Amino acid sequence: MSRSSWWYGVLPFPVVVLTAFLSRFASRAFSSAARAPADSAPGADVAWFVLQALSFWVGILVAAVVLVCLLADLRTLGEGESWSPSSLWGLAGVVHLGGAVFTSLLVVSVPALSVYLYRRHVRVGRP
Repeated sequence: MSRSSWWYGVLPFPVVVLTAFLSRFASRAFSSAARAPADSAPGADVAWFVLQALSFWVGILVAAVVLVCLLADLRTLGEGESWSPSSLWGLAGVVHLGGAVFTSLLVVSVPALSVYLYRRHVRVGRP
């Protein structure tokens, strides 16, 4: 049985979904606050902009960590005898990284990463 613990880095992939939607919401709120009259809620536009930028970059960072951990897990499992997954699973991580920017890609990457973790659990079991 392979004792790879890289899969723990793949587990936070849903965080990217949350940050992508938070970034989109904050971007729309920023646009509304920027068009508002000058005397209403001073600094709201800056706060929304900071939230948008922060959530965007946190999503990119988490997606990059998921990709690196997925590739490392694939490599480690490929050396074991219990399950040797295809390296094509790495494409799910690449698509997920793209999904941090283009949210429509998350429709593909989230189910793919879910299936990968499920198959990994069935074939390899607990670490």
